[in-house]
Amino acid sequence: MAMKTDVPAPSEPGASPGGRGGRAGAARRAATYERGSLLTRFVHAQRNRPLWMLVPTGVAITVIVIIPVIITVVLSLLNLDVSTLREWLGAPFTGFKNFVNAFTQPNILGVSLVRSIEISFVFSILTTVVITPIGILAAFSVHRRFRGSGVVRAVYLVPYVIPTFVTALVARIAFANGTGFIDQLLGDLHIANRNFYWLIGPHAFWAMQLTEIWATWPFIYLLVLAGLQAIPKEHYEAAALDGATLPQRLRHIVLPELGGVLKLGMLLSTLFHFGNFTLAFVMFSSPPPPSVEVLPINAYFNAFSSFNFGVASAIAVVTMVILIVPAYIYIRATRISEGG
Repeated sequence: MAMKTDVPAPSEPGASPGGRGGRAGAARRAATYERGSLLTRFVHAQRNRPLWMLVPTGVAITVIVIIPVIITVVLSLLNLDVSTLREWLGAPFTGFKNFVNAFTQPNILGVSLVRSIEISFVFSILTTVVITPIGILAAFSVHRRFRGSGVVRAVYLVPYVIPTFVTALVARIAFANGTGFIDQLLGDLHIANRNFYWLIGPHAFWAMQLTEIWATWPFIYLLVLAGLQAIPKEHYEAAALDGATLPQRLRHIVLPELGGVLKLGMLLSTLFHFGNFTLAFVMFSSPPPPSVEVLPINAYFNAFSSFNFGVASAIAVVTMVILIVPAYIYIRATRISEGG
C-alpha cells in the first residue's frame, strides 16, 4: 500500500519557491513591504512636519526675545557709559559691580533699586487684588443674556481697549490740581479741598493706582466670562435636580471650574502691572515723583539721564528674574496638579 503524504500542490500558497504560487506570494510580500515602507515614511513625514512649522516662530522668538536678553545680560557685566558706548563690546568688564551699585546707590532722582522694587510690588499686587472681584462681578452680571447684554459687554471693554498713553493723558487732566475733575468732585462732596496735588508728592502713587485699576479690570472680566461660558450646562441642570441652592452652585460648581482661570488671570495681571512703564512716564511730568518710580522708570533714568547703561541693564536683568520666578512656580504647580 502506498503511503499518503501531505505534500502541498504546486498551485497552493505553500508550494516551492520556484512555482507560480511561490512567485505570487513573494510578490504579495514585496508589495506589502513596499506599502509598509511608504506608510512608515508618510507617518514620519507627518510627525516631523509640525517641527518645521515651528521654525518661523523659533526664529522670531530668537530675534525678538533671546538675543536681546543675551545682550542685556552682557551689558549688565560691563562698565558701559557715554565714554564707552561707541565700542560697547570693548567696555571694561566689571562683573557684578553694576548689580551692587544698583542696590546700594540711588539714581539721579534719589530712588534706590530696593525702593523701586517695593513700589512695583505694592502697585502690581494691590491692583490685582482690587480688579479681581470687580472683574468677577462684572462677568456674573452679563453671563446670562438679556436685552442689551451685548451693549453692556461692549461698554465694559471700553477702558481696556483705550491705549495706555491715552489713558495716562486723560488721567493727567482729570487729576490736575484745582481744575481737574477729581479735585472738583472731591471739593463739591466736601471730602477734600481742591488743592490735593495728585500729580506730585506721595498722593501721586494713589493717582496712578486708581488709574491702573480703572484701565485694567476688564482683563479679569474677560477671562472670567470666558470661563463661565465654558462650564457645561449639564452641571447646572444636575445641581438643580439635586436641589442645590445658588450659593451651593457657586461654591461647588462655578468656583472650582474658575479656579485655573482665576489663578492664571491673577498671575498675568500682576506681571503686567509690575512692568508697566507707559502709565507712570506719561501721566506725570519729567522727572516723575519718587513715589511712582517703578522698576522700568528707575532703569530708564539710569540709562537716559545718568547714561549709566551698565546699571540700567543690571536693573533690567533683576526685573526679568523677578518676573520669571512666579511664572515658573505657576507652571510647576500646574504640572504637579495635572500629574505631569
